[in-house]
This record gives sequence, C-alpha cells and structure tokens, in this order.
Amino acid sequence: MELDFTVRPVVVIYLSQISLAEEIQYVLYGLEEEQIPYSLEQENLSTAVEAAYAAANQSSLNVGIGYVNNEVALHYKNLAPETPYQAIQRVVTCPSLLLKKFGGNAARLVKGVPFKSIDLLEVKK
Repeated sequence: MELDFTVRPVVVIYLSQISLAEEIQYVLYGLEEEQIPYSLEQENLSTAVEAAYAAANQSSLNVGIGYVNNEVALHYKNLAPETPYQAIQRVVTCPSLLLKKFGGNAARLVKGVPFKSIDLLEVKK
C-alpha cells in the first residue's frame, strides 16, 4: 500500500451554500484555535446530519461538519449515519462562544482529547 501525499489532512465542511460560511464563522475559529485545518465545500444535502456524515466520509481525518437550514452537525466516519456526535439548531441566534466550542470539539475529535462542554446553561463555579 502506497501513501498518497497529495491528500491534505482536513476536516471537511459541507454547506448548502458557500455564502453561508459567515454564519458559522465562530465554528471555524474553534477549529483554527485548535490548529486543525478545514475545507469548505458546497453540497446540496437535505439535513445537517446527512451533510456532516457525507463530509466525514470525504475527510482524510474522518471528521465532518454539515451546515444546512440553520443547523450545524459534527459527525465521525465510523458512527451510524443518523447519529452525529453533536448538533446545534438555530445557529444564527446561538451564542458565538458556544459555536466556537463546537468547532473546538470537532478539532478535539480529530486529536482524540476530551470535548469542551457546550451546554447552553453552563454555570461557572
């Protein structure tokens, strides 16, 4: 088996429209903060979970994100197609810190380290 050095290790992100990338900018910041590269691509899929699973199957890192109809989902290639790791609805009204943690969790899935909590009602002690 030969190694293919032309394949970039990236988390693939499928968007229903590339112009929607601005709506998930904080998700991208979370990936960048954890130093994991990503690739934005337009794919017309019906749900965020379906898009995330398809993206995970295209990703050399086996991790994908889908953004469709104001919902973002994080998926791993070896999970059942209908069972993402995490999903957030109503992204446009979601706090930016929560979206950034979501992106960080995608990177942490690649690294194999514990996730950050993305509970909306998280209380700091």
